[in-house]
Amino acid sequence: MKRTALIAMCLLAAVPAAAQGVRDQVMDGAARCAGIADDRAWLDCFYGSAQPMRSRLGLSPAPQALIKLVPSPGAAYTAAAPGYRRPAPPREKGFFAELLGSTRPVVANMPMTAYHFDEGGRFTIRLQNGQTYVQEESDLSRPGWSGPAGNLLVTVNSAGDKYTIKVKSDPGAVYHARRR
Repeated sequence: MKRTALIAMCLLAAVPAAAQGVRDQVMDGAARCAGIADDRAWLDCFYGSAQPMRSRLGLSPAPQALIKLVPSPGAAYTAAAPGYRRPAPPREKGFFAELLGSTRPVVANMPMTAYHFDEGGRFTIRLQNGQTYVQEESDLSRPGWSGPAGNLLVTVNSAGDKYTIKVKSDPGAVYHARRR
């Protein structure tokens, strides 16, 4: 009796692992169908890729015409479907990147649509993409911009919930702002 119970427990423990292996087979087959340009043919291939799970569950087999559409392991359809792009795997972030955020600018060389200064000389700018930034009260730098706003190109970098702003015609100056 103990031996039978031990065998039954081993078999039950193996079932989830076997199911995962079959699921992996199905998903691998579906991925090999990705290069089919015709939507109907892709769907038929996708249905055919589920055959290993259909067998495992005791369901009636998929039609042979669908199963034949699934490329064998190591092969795949090469022409990618128009507009289809497999998502890029997520990039691992390093410790400092996680803490400091991206080093990529939020906006690069975006023209302003408007700017004005308050009574203290601090600016409020509106960019062509609709974003508005207000200079921090603690920033002691005062810009001397003049002329049309459209001639002023702005690069904005994120620093947490605050932003640094550089204006191309004002080299070396970095302004601290918040987004409104």
